[in-house]
Formats: sequence, C-alpha cells, structure tokens
Amino acid sequence: MRKCLFSVIALCCLLACSSEIDDLKKDIADLEEQARLLQKQQDSIKKVNDETQQNIDKTQDEIDKTLWDINKVSLAYFEFLHEDNPFQVVEDTRCEIAGDSIVCWVSNIMPNKVLIPRFSYEGKSLTIDGKPAESGVTSFDFGKPLKLTISSDLRTKDYEVYVYSYTGLPVVWLTTAKMENISVSEKIYQGTVKIVENARTRKPGDVIEDNVKVKAVGPVSWVESKNDGSDQLGKNAYRFTLNTVKPVLDGPTCADWELLSNAIDPTLLHTQAGFHFGNISNLHFTPTFHFADLMLNERYYGTYLLGDVIDYTRERTDVGIDGYIVKIDASAAKANFKTAHIEQPVSVVYPSVTSGDDEYRNVSNILKTADAALFSSNFTDADEGWQKYLDMDSFVDWYLINEIAKNEEGAFSADCYMNMKRDGKLRMGPLWKMEKSFGYDESSTSGFVIKEAKWFDRLFQDPIFVAKVKERFTHFYNHKNDILKEIDADAYYLRNAIPENNNKWEVFEAYTLSELNRQYKNEVTAMKSWLEKRLDWLNEEFSKM
Repeated sequence: MRKCLFSVIALCCLLACSSEIDDLKKDIADLEEQARLLQKQQDSIKKVNDETQQNIDKTQDEIDKTLWDINKVSLAYFEFLHEDNPFQVVEDTRCEIAGDSIVCWVSNIMPNKVLIPRFSYEGKSLTIDGKPAESGVTSFDFGKPLKLTISSDLRTKDYEVYVYSYTGLPVVWLTTAKMENISVSEKIYQGTVKIVENARTRKPGDVIEDNVKVKAVGPVSWVESKNDGSDQLGKNAYRFTLNTVKPVLDGPTCADWELLSNAIDPTLLHTQAGFHFGNISNLHFTPTFHFADLMLNERYYGTYLLGDVIDYTRERTDVGIDGYIVKIDASAAKANFKTAHIEQPVSVVYPSVTSGDDEYRNVSNILKTADAALFSSNFTDADEGWQKYLDMDSFVDWYLINEIAKNEEGAFSADCYMNMKRDGKLRMGPLWKMEKSFGYDESSTSGFVIKEAKWFDRLFQDPIFVAKVKERFTHFYNHKNDILKEIDADAYYLRNAIPENNNKWEVFEAYTLSELNRQYKNEVTAMKSWLEKRLDWLNEEFSKM
C-alpha cells in the first residue's frame, strides 16, 4: 500500500514538472518571436536609414554638381578682329586653345602688339595680366606672353596667351606625343610635324603633314622663363624623320631633316653665309637650308634653319651604300678612334659601326694610312704621298671657306666632316654649322686659324697645295660682292622674323622696334665689314706665299 502511494506521489510530481517545462518552452518561444520581430523592425529601420543616407548623398552630389556647374571656368574662344584692331590686324584671327596655352598667329606684320581681344568664357570674371578684361573693349600689349585667368567663387583657371606675327618664313609645327618636352639628348620622341610654306594662304601643296620621330641633337639647354621663372627648353637643335619620304620646301625626296638653331649668332646669318660660299665651290655637296620659324608643342621657339642632314644618299653626300662618312669632333661618339696627327677623335657617322668590327677597322685603317702618308718623308710625291689618299679639290675649297670665315671649330675641333666612296679618295666636307665664324665674338680679321691644324699645316708645306689654294682663293675673292649681296638678301628676308626671335630669346637689349632694327642692322653691317677686311688680309698673305 505504501509503495503504491509513493508511485502516485512520484507521478504527480512528474506531471507537475512536465507542465512547468511546457510553460518554459512557451515562454522561450514567445521571447524568440519577440526577438525576430525586433530584428525585423531593426532591419526595416536600417533600410530606411540607408535609403535616407543615399538620398542625402545623391542630393549632396546634385548640390555639388550644381555648384561646380555654377562655378565652371572655361574659355570658349579667343580672337582678334579687324574691326577692333583696324591698324594692326588685316584679317580676323581666331586663336587656338591648346591645353593651358592660347596660340594666336596674326597673318600680317604688326608695328606693335597692343591689341583688343574678343573672347567668350564660363566663369565669374576674366583678367589678362592681372587686369579686368572686357571682350572687344580692353586693349593689352601682347608683345610678351600674358597670363589670362578665369575665376568663379570656387575655382580659377590660368592660360598663357602667345601672340605671333607672320614673319614671311615657312613655319614648322613640331608636336610630340602628349606634348612631352624633348629633354634628353639623342632620345627618340614620337610626334607629328606640319610644315607650312606660306602661313597666310595655306594653299594646296603648301602644307606638309606627317608622323615623325624627333630627337635633340647635341646637349639640351634649359633657360629661365621670363614669365614665371620656371625652367624651359632653350633654343636647341633638332633632327626629325618623316614617316614617309617627302621633299621639304625645295629639297630632295628624303625622310630625315635637320633644324639648326643659330642660338649664339645674333645675325642668324653665319652658317648660311658659309653655305653660300659652298655653293660656288668645288665641294661635291653643300647642304641646302631654309630659314623657318619653329613652333614646338604649340609654342614659338624662334627662327631656325631647316634643311639637309648628313647622310650617304645620292641627293646628299653621295658616298653610296658602301661608302664612309666620318666626323672630327671633341665630343666624339662611342665608335671613334684617333690618328697620330688629327687633334680630336674621329667618329664614324656612316655606316653604323661598333668599335672593333670590320667596318670600324676598315675606316680607321684608311684614316691612319692617309695620316701616315701625309706625314711621311716623301709626302709631296704625287703617287705615294698625300695625293694618293686625299682629294685635293675638296681639301682646298673646304679649307678656304673655313679660313675665310675664320671658323674656330673648323680647325679640326668640332663638326668637321670627311667622306669617301668605297675605294675612292677622302674628301673634306660637307660644310656644317658655322655659328662661331664671320667675326663671331668680335674676332680679329687677321690671323690663320684652319692653317694651324696639323693636317693643313702639313699640306701647306707642299708647293702644289699652296698653288691650288692661291688659285682657288682668287675665285672666292672675285665673288666677294656676290656673297655680300646674298648676306643682304638674307638679312632683308629676316627683317620681320628678327623681332619675333628677339621677343623669345632677348638677343638684343632693345626697348622699341626701331631700336631693335637699328641694332640688328649694325650687326649685319659689322659682319659684312669684317668679311671684306678678312678677304683683303688673306689676299695679301696668300700673295706672299
């Protein structure tokens, strides 16, 4: 009986516990449902918050864009009209906006550059040279590059305004990819070129356009900008290769062309005067060059000489594909050698060689053999001496032209070239740049320079060479007036280019156009006077020999 009672009590306890567990489970389920509803409400609130933030961000972006558009600063166009500038501009000139540069090429010569521009822009205000500008009303002196600034409440944008007069010269527009500076010597840069023979008419056939590879020739110089004191490229020499062979100006159909800078010659005439002598000489080839204005990456870089390069082709040195061209220069290329009596290293210009290869050894042996023959004991022997190896006509005329010009680099110092056809004789030439000549640095009209080079000093010890020099000097002396006329013609041709070149490089310290013209005329007169005196001095000296 007692056992049965205990079982009933235990069963009652179990039933009571089971009921409590069910209640507990129900409570847990209720809590879980409440948690789920809370999470759902939280997710809903977060979604609303995210959408609200997105709307806020979108609204802010729209506000920012609206403010940006309201404060937009840009130049739509910039021009000079004849009606605003009746005494300066012959025809309306729309300028080119290239990045942060405004390039204006006025198609006539102007007595000055005080001009009234017209323009359209987006922004709150526009100033030129720091002064408020009103389109079609305010005048400015664009003789130097001026800064144009467009401002709004939040932004400013600066442009540099360049105004050039048409000088009457051909124009070379040379532009590198992404307008990259040609800052490393001999490095190849990709680009384009446009050569305009007549900047005013641009008739069919007047414009040459092509892709090019371009490089700086010689050391790259830098100068301080007159505008903001920053470094800018100096007046460097360049060489470019067209994508397809074309005749440039009246030159041969070729791909390679040179731009000589004449950077240290205030007259810009010295090299061309040397070439005028070359054109009446017995030299088999004298380069043809034309004065031209260079626009490098949309900016004016002054007056250059555009013309031939020195290569092996029939139209130029004509040494044939198996011939040789060498250069005597203190700054020699890697593939160079020395002889016993040539003062500076001799570089192989053509063909392309490496030190020690067969062609290098061949041309080196040719020069060394000629050097040995010239300084041998029987050097005057016509069959075994120097005449066996050296072409007399070219050596005589090359010598005389450089001696007349008193070209200090012609004393086998720099840019002295020799060439030869395979199995032919060594020929002097071609002539090359002659900036340091014709009275450069106020040099004296007396004294021998080229004759002091060891090879020419030795040649003057042969009466046959001296007789030929005297004969050929008479030829050049008798053409003195022709050369002086050529110099006058070149100076007149450059009369409108000189002010532009001077504005860029400040060759002369002149504050007015008339003062500049006077100083330039004096330089040309001094050059001609120097040449006449030099010819007279040489005439007297050669007559004594």
